Amino acid sequence: MSMKHSAVAGLVVGAAVALAGCASTTAAEAPPATVTQVAGSQIPRLQLTDRAIQRLGIVTRPVAEAPAAAGSTGQREIIAYPAVVYDTDGSTWVYVNTAARTYRRQPITVAAIQGDVAVLASGPAVGAAVVTVGAAELLGTEYNISGEE
Repeated sequence: MSMKHSAVAGLVVGAAVALAGCASTTAAEAPPATVTQVAGSQIPRLQLTDRAIQRLGIVTRPVAEAPAAAGSTGQREIIAYPAVVYDTDGSTWVYVNTAARTYRRQPITVAAIQGDVAVLASGPAVGAAVVTVGAAELLGTEYNISGEE
């Protein structure tokens, strides 16, 4: 396993353990996260409780339009680089806040990384709220990686 994949796996396991700490619920309380399959898609929807969002420190920021570069054609979007999640095959994703306490992974194509900003060739529309803090934790939740045996 490459160092990049090891680091991502470590983050995901650590994050999932933190979310598992939210699991101390009574029978009347909802679980901290619910993963729901979406008809016609392999990408599920994640719904978190307010407490889970608070414990994970989830923060979102809107996708912004990149300033036009001289001689460039077409609009490009920019996001905070920490929003980018790498899958095990190297594909890139972001988590989009689609409704209150609801998140869904969306594929992106990164055209360039400039410091702490990722310039996208494709991805969510300008204004979409992407998770900039807590994306690795959401990936761990989606894949049910808790670090517990």
